[in-house]
Amino acid sequence: MIRLFFLCLITTVLGLWLTLFLGFYEDPGYILIAFGSYTFETSLFALLISLLVVYLVFRILKLTVTWIGLPRLLRVKELYKRKLKDRAKSAANEGYIQLYLGNWTAGQKLLKKILRTRDASIVDYLAASYATFKIDELEDWSRYLDEAKQKFPIHKSTIELMRAQLLLAAEQFDEAKVTLEALRGSTSQDSRLMFTLKDYYLQVGEWESLKPLLLQLEKKGLIKPEELHELTVKCVKSEIEAHSEKVGNGEHKEAVKSLTALWRQAPNRLRTDEGLLIVYASNLIRFGANREALQVIEKALANNWNDQLVCFYGEKDFKENSHQLATAERWLKTVEDSSVLFLTLARISLRNERMEKAKNYYELSIASAPSAEAYLELSLLSARLGDDKASLEKLKLYFKIIAVGKWDLPLVS
Repeated sequence: MIRLFFLCLITTVLGLWLTLFLGFYEDPGYILIAFGSYTFETSLFALLISLLVVYLVFRILKLTVTWIGLPRLLRVKELYKRKLKDRAKSAANEGYIQLYLGNWTAGQKLLKKILRTRDASIVDYLAASYATFKIDELEDWSRYLDEAKQKFPIHKSTIELMRAQLLLAAEQFDEAKVTLEALRGSTSQDSRLMFTLKDYYLQVGEWESLKPLLLQLEKKGLIKPEELHELTVKCVKSEIEAHSEKVGNGEHKEAVKSLTALWRQAPNRLRTDEGLLIVYASNLIRFGANREALQVIEKALANNWNDQLVCFYGEKDFKENSHQLATAERWLKTVEDSSVLFLTLARISLRNERMEKAKNYYELSIASAPSAEAYLELSLLSARLGDDKASLEKLKLYFKIIAVGKWDLPLVS
């Protein structure tokens, strides 16, 4: 720096001396430079001074850089970038913590700051989109996904899958369907896409599309046996009901024939499900195939006793009342003290006009396990038999059962 000071001092003195010695104060000289349509003109003295100033500035910069050192400058720049990156990472971590705690607004504000930096990752965009969706900013969450798709085109399928999931959560089913169909046609059947498709089919009730998807999930081992059974039963139920609606106005014999064929196509493990058996039998009764429906229920009960099927056996009129009463009474030999069986026998006895027998079975059912249905039906039967006192007593007991857990008043006891 001392050398630079003396150099400036000598240059200044030399400049003053040249000015006086060469007579620049009387005649500074003249320079004209022309290039095409452009011209530049100045005095010789001004040009010399300008060149001298440029030279001195260059020398000062060079000495400054040499004194500080280029590696040190680069290190300072690197440290500054690292500091900004650490600050952004810290903000992102805090944003994720806020999302975990359910503070969607706070998390979104922190993540929005990250998106303004160059270091924003696809995870930051997805998290910001999800937080924005949770605070019901319906337009912005989609915009963040659009920006992510432009910045990270290699992850387009992941971004679009999240879009479909959020559309599904918002119950925008038409838009979700378009997105999912595009994904299904352009990407492989990965597990997350398959799960999202399953959720979509369940919510909109597209059982025909769900059924083959369940087979794929089963093949890949991506669904639990319990859930697979439950959803497959729903699909078959839907098929039976849709088929019955389709042929409902046609010839009943043909309808029963096609319905039976459809039932035989169902897997064996499903044809033992009580809910599915009831749907199938109910549709057979709908088309007048009472005997076939009766045989289906009796065969199922012979293989596996089920209270729900027994109850259905007594509720429905299969037009075979005498046969049903004899069959149900034979069950008493193997099934002891069953409230449901006693209730079923009471109902079948009523259809056989065996009033006293029905009353006896109702009382046995209540003695085994009191139920609202038994009390109400026995009350009606007692009124029919002219015993109003017993009818009122059973009706009070009926109301007492259905009121349990529903009222919390001191008058109810």
